[in-house]
Amino acid sequence: MGWLQVAENRWERPSNGMEGYFVLSGGLSASLCQGREHYIISSRLKVDLKLSDAEASLRQAWTQLRHEQPQIATRVEGMNKVYEVPDETALQAWLAETFIVSSAADADELYRGVGPIRSATLYYVPRSSELVLRAHHHTLDGVGMLLLCHSYLSALASPRTVSFGDEPARLPPPLEEALGDPELPRQAIAEKGRALATEFIDGLPGLGPVSQVGKVPAGAAQFAERVFPARTSAAVVQACKQKGLSVTAALHAAYVRAIAKYADPEGSSRYVTVSQFNFRPFLREPYGTSQYAAAMYYSILPVLLEKPTEFEELAQTLDSFYKSGYKETDDREASGSLTRTLQEIVQTPEFLTKPVSRDALVSSLGVAERHLQQSYGEVATVQDLRVGVDIILGMSMILFYTFRDQLRLVYSFNDAYEDRSQIERYLDEMQRILLEELVA
Repeated sequence: MGWLQVAENRWERPSNGMEGYFVLSGGLSASLCQGREHYIISSRLKVDLKLSDAEASLRQAWTQLRHEQPQIATRVEGMNKVYEVPDETALQAWLAETFIVSSAADADELYRGVGPIRSATLYYVPRSSELVLRAHHHTLDGVGMLLLCHSYLSALASPRTVSFGDEPARLPPPLEEALGDPELPRQAIAEKGRALATEFIDGLPGLGPVSQVGKVPAGAAQFAERVFPARTSAAVVQACKQKGLSVTAALHAAYVRAIAKYADPEGSSRYVTVSQFNFRPFLREPYGTSQYAAAMYYSILPVLLEKPTEFEELAQTLDSFYKSGYKETDDREASGSLTRTLQEIVQTPEFLTKPVSRDALVSSLGVAERHLQQSYGEVATVQDLRVGVDIILGMSMILFYTFRDQLRLVYSFNDAYEDRSQIERYLDEMQRILLEELVA
């Protein structure tokens, strides 16, 4: 169901699929962890700004972005997404809440003190010239975050006066509508999606390292980042091309081999996870563009491996999986049933009593410059980029992407479940495997 106007200035629609999953998981963690929500997604941009009044210009661009992409100002009530057209008083209140100039020394210090957010929030850290954008994962996905940063910096480079009132027409439709799927999927398609979700849930928890997740209260959300030098990054990419592998498959295989080395000896030897697929290339125009960055336009597909093999065979298996996943229209249509089933299952008592998976979800954003430019006129140059999520009550996540010709791995974790030295060991092992298997 799409957006419905329920009052003069108020629009609503139900959360669906992955949106609904993130609403539920975020709400559960917030109820147990002082309002902190699992999987808040964030980007940190190190920027060189050429602005006479940076704060005023950044605030104006944030206002302009809300007009262009009103989803950033939506909030959730129950399972419904809600947008309200602001008058001047409401607009100023929104700006005061969501555009924050921080006195922190840098983004890392800022992160240590940030609290819960009601909607997408932008932080400007002038001492380190960094911009930090945080949003609920039910608002947008990883590729959407890169596209939203692009849209924001484009607004900064091309400011214009906006007048609110017409922006609800630009609220993004749910994924199925953007795909052009029928409102009610065919029975066989629906059954396929339900079967995929059930198989995945039944297989949990799979292979994973030693972790205290589910056993102790949540600690602080943390990031561990590994940035490969440009020459090493180029060598890895070239080796993948020569072997006919996607870089994503090679990185995923290296991660599986790393956690297999450090696997909990009392845990399962079967690898069970879901991988993320960007659906924007399949959407009806203009929904796949940066005009609709603030949207959840991706889906998941289960990966189940009885026992991880050696690197080369594992990489080939994962490469075939990534290259075939969701290429057919029927499969993409089934994704709606898969995610709706997942949303239903995670609310059941049986699921809530299952042990939490100890491996990290794997997500690849590809080449960041496909979505985010390095510079925006004479106004802004992006010198560095980090994308991660807040891990509060559940699985960790590892993101892969390249920016400025450097391969980057960002491992998001919670320091009550795993300490930084553990995460660094996994990253060290991944790096060793990649260099030995692909570059040596």
